[in-house]
Amino acid sequence: MRNRNMGPVDSDIWESKSFDPVRHFLLDRGNQFMKRLMMSRKKIAQLAYPFITDGVTVLAVSLSRVVLEILCKAHDKMKKFNVLVTISEPDKEGAMMVKALRDKGIQATQILDCSIGFVMERVDFILVGAVGVVENGGLINKIGTYPVAVMAKSLNKPFYVAVESFKFYRNYPLCQLDLPNDSKYLKIEEKGHPTVDFTPPNLINKLFTDLGVLTPSAVSDELIKLYI
Repeated sequence: MRNRNMGPVDSDIWESKSFDPVRHFLLDRGNQFMKRLMMSRKKIAQLAYPFITDGVTVLAVSLSRVVLEILCKAHDKMKKFNVLVTISEPDKEGAMMVKALRDKGIQATQILDCSIGFVMERVDFILVGAVGVVENGGLINKIGTYPVAVMAKSLNKPFYVAVESFKFYRNYPLCQLDLPNDSKYLKIEEKGHPTVDFTPPNLINKLFTDLGVLTPSAVSDELIKLYI
């Protein structure tokens, strides 16, 4: 048995009559995963922060820890920039992002989700995180990301995605309806306010990943490598 991120798994662990080997295995893998996660974010930040130059205005969607890592890296390098963050209804995670940025000394402004058309003209580029990236290079992310990407495309603003490679996802949605219901809704039976949307690859300029800077079309090649 093989885990695509962590290497081979010893089948004897699961056949043991004691739970201790399983517990130790899970704790070890959890620690490995957290170390890999932190390393991935640092690699992505190192690749992405040069794109943030003095005087730029960056638009971010909701809360993203990898985007926060990039912005903090740029700030540590003495870059002077401004960040606009959508409030991100219904849970208002954007407010958490704004607070985290301000706590680091970064100039950040919270904006309404519906104000993206108004602010887009003064934005230099968009930088978002990801819930997942699918085989065609499309993005699954917090609800509201797709209209931001559409607006960015119409005004020729670069749209960048920062994402760890373990979020690459073997799925091939072509539209919003293709997303599985258990991914779209908090309560499947209610099917109310969706929590994520799908941004097609033609709206994405670059993906900053721990595997390097990728185009959307390169994601399928990387998925093949990960799953072989």
